Amino acid sequence: MRPGSVSSGWLQDLARIGASGEAAVLVSVAAASGSTPRPAGTRMLVTGDALYGTIGGGHLEWKAMAEARRQLAEAAVLVTAPGITLVDYALGPSLGQCCGGAVSLVF
Repeated sequence: MRPGSVSSGWLQDLARIGASGEAAVLVSVAAASGSTPRPAGTRMLVTGDALYGTIGGGHLEWKAMAEARRQLAEAAVLVTAPGITLVDYALGPSLGQCCGGAVSLVF
C-alpha cells in the first residue's frame, strides 16, 4: 500500500489519482457515535491496489476497502460510475472492534 494522507491531503491524492486516469472510491465517515476510531468527516481513497488516508484501521477499514473495491469492479463491468452508498457499521457487535461505537460510511 502507498502511504496515506490525513486531513485535506485527500484532495491532493485525488488530483494525483485523477491525473493518472486510475479509478478510485472516496470513503467518508458520515456519522460517528460512541467510541469510534475517527470522527465524522474523515476520508480515505481506495483504488484497485492502494489506500490513501485512513478511516481508523482494523476490521472497519478492511470492510470499507472491500466494499469500495467491489464498487470499482462493478463500475468497470457496467462502464458507469458507482452511485453513492451509505453503509452503517456497529463496531463492537458486527466487527469485533474494541471501540464499540457505530459509524456510517458514504462510498
